[in-house]
Amino acid sequence: MPGLYKTAAAMLILGLACFVPAGAVSALELEEDGESGEVPLYYLQLQEFIAAKAEEEEEALRPRLLEYTVEPGDCLYTIAKRFGTNVDTLIHLNNLANPSLIHPGDRLEVLTVVGCVHRVVEGDTVSGIAAAYGVDEAAIIKANAIEDPTKLARGERIIVPGATVSRSAPRLYFRWPLKGRLTSGFGWRSGKFHYGIDLAAPYGTPFYAAAGGRVTYAGYRGSYGILVEVDHGGGCLTRYGHASKAAVSAGQRISAGQLLGYVGLTGNTTGPHLHFELHMGGKRVNPLAYLP
Repeated sequence: MPGLYKTAAAMLILGLACFVPAGAVSALELEEDGESGEVPLYYLQLQEFIAAKAEEEEEALRPRLLEYTVEPGDCLYTIAKRFGTNVDTLIHLNNLANPSLIHPGDRLEVLTVVGCVHRVVEGDTVSGIAAAYGVDEAAIIKANAIEDPTKLARGERIIVPGATVSRSAPRLYFRWPLKGRLTSGFGWRSGKFHYGIDLAAPYGTPFYAAAGGRVTYAGYRGSYGILVEVDHGGGCLTRYGHASKAAVSAGQRISAGQLLGYVGLTGNTTGPHLHFELHMGGKRVNPLAYLP
């Protein structure tokens, strides 16, 4: 915890001042003629302790680049949240072509802050890197413990905290399941929370898989009506509700854009539309954040 050891040290000094002999305490004070008295050994040891602990605290807070092995139930969203970064940082760092599909056992590089990692080329300087990414030079120096900002080794990897990932970088995304009119978004609606988006379309309009995966449910389920659920791996799944008919069955492997069913009026609905949900790491998230 930042400042913990400094606070403890201050209390320790106060305690020592209360219990050590007066002569020993006065030795810490400067004498009138400008010469200092002999500093007690315990005071020197205390200074070394404080300096060492402060250095440990600073090192613990410094951004790190780690290697992480994907576990069952993981998705980029949950991994990013665990390490204090975001999905875009993970995608850019690992150059993921299909970020919606990660599997247990996959190895990912993880940066413990939002930002990116820059590989030094000939002529690079800290000031130049900072200007290129629009971040503060001091932040780069501190994050990488750089002693001489003018001397960087070619091929060295530099952490750039707070850098904005290039717009051309790949991003976690899903396809639109159909071309329809958005009639209800993700959030509060009539006093209740709506955990998906509604896309109005004529009765019988086909809808398609937002990404590849395995069908885990295809049938009638309460207010969803006829529901198709697809597991995309890595803790990500999509749900398609109110269908008139499903075109797939549970256990079937499907690819992105494959026909899943047809828009209907089943379940709790007042008109033909598709209810589309996106789950990441066991939580329902706003699909609009992941649709291009």
